[in-house]
Amino acid sequence: MAYLLKALRKAELYLAILVLGAIVAVVFAGTVGRYGGRPVLWSDEVAQALFPWLVFLAADLTLQRRGHFRIDFAVKPLPVPLQVALELAIKLMLLALLVLLVHFGIKLVGISQFRPLPMTGVSTAWAAAALPVGFALMLITIVEQTVALLRGEPVHDEAARDVM
Repeated sequence: MAYLLKALRKAELYLAILVLGAIVAVVFAGTVGRYGGRPVLWSDEVAQALFPWLVFLAADLTLQRRGHFRIDFAVKPLPVPLQVALELAIKLMLLALLVLLVHFGIKLVGISQFRPLPMTGVSTAWAAAALPVGFALMLITIVEQTVALLRGEPVHDEAARDVM
């Protein structure tokens, strides 16, 4: 199981890098084409369709490193058992929210499948699929962090500092 999780994390990182590179390349091609008198009409559309993938992959990568903004000045003075209980409650609420978001993200993909992008003709479901996939990846991350919390494993906030 740990091997699969590690492989998933690596694939997710490489996919995010690939999507970022694709967005840069497509926007660059569109810009050069526009200034060269031969606009690449589909470049903005493709970049916009790829952007949700980048957003949700990056959101999960940041979540894995605990790099999201959090206000903890009211939690730090509490006794450690209460801090852990509060963290567990937050994780459980996030799990419930992410399950709902995956569910409604799947519904959005179903609704979007019949609407093509105007320039490429590709279904908008490809862009919308970033939502349930991204939320599912975040769900996996939160489950992993919740299990670690219940096992009493130490939280490594140093990894978040490397992100920022």
